[in-house]
Amino acid sequence: MAKTAFITGANSGVGLALTNLFLSRGWNVAATARDSSSPNLQNLASESEALIVQHLDLSDQTTFQPALDGAIEKFGKIDVLINNAGYGQFGVLEHLDIDTIRKSFEVNVFETNSPSRIIYVGSGASHFGLPLLGTYSASKAAMNLFMESLVYEMEAVDPPIKVKLVCPHGGITETNFSQTSMQLAGMDQMAPGVHERYGAFMKRTMQRFGVMQGQSMSAVEAAETVWTAATDQDATKLRYFVGPRDGGLNLQRRMRGGQTGEDADEVDRRYMEDMRATYM
Repeated sequence: MAKTAFITGANSGVGLALTNLFLSRGWNVAATARDSSSPNLQNLASESEALIVQHLDLSDQTTFQPALDGAIEKFGKIDVLINNAGYGQFGVLEHLDIDTIRKSFEVNVFETNSPSRIIYVGSGASHFGLPLLGTYSASKAAMNLFMESLVYEMEAVDPPIKVKLVCPHGGITETNFSQTSMQLAGMDQMAPGVHERYGAFMKRTMQRFGVMQGQSMSAVEAAETVWTAATDQDATKLRYFVGPRDGGLNLQRRMRGGQTGEDADEVDRRYMEDMRATYM
């Protein structure tokens, strides 16, 4: 009997690549998205009996149970839950309202379920902070430690539930995250006083992000790593990092070990010096 993957945020980017990948390898897929009418998903659904497309908005809890019930009715069970959908926004903290910040945490952290394996698609940004991405990095960092804590609890249930965390870093070419996040943050509607304080800095930072985007990996590369996490029999491994061959320097700086004779304070100081040289 074919296994079933339940995927959130399946209408574009990594989610769409995951839907195609799992279908191509003989799995059933319950693909969910805020926009379930997406032509990408509807075209796939018209070609495959192994795919069901449903509406699910992670900021609206009333959509959770109907999507889960529909998947179980169609396929009998869910073997792997892949929490791929995420939310974030560009902007200096002074410009972001509290509801925008709260939504980041609600979507990126406060949602879970109980199949035999749970996979969260996190971000390398959970290991380092970047300018204009404070709430996104903070919510991903919260999810990162939440998953680490959840590992012990899920392994204690009978039968055990395996928890895996995929951490793409260095950017993904096919996502519309940057464009959508900038629109949601209303950067073009910034108050004159805020723009005066941060405008030049933001321009330099966005130029730097543009260079980084040119070094990004494909959504397929990230999806392959999620597949590995979904099928890996290594029960002790939690995090699966994946980044572009010529990118991902931020994570390399953060994860770099200490040199001979350095203590933790000195390692962190060196890391911050390197990051400031890049973004200031």
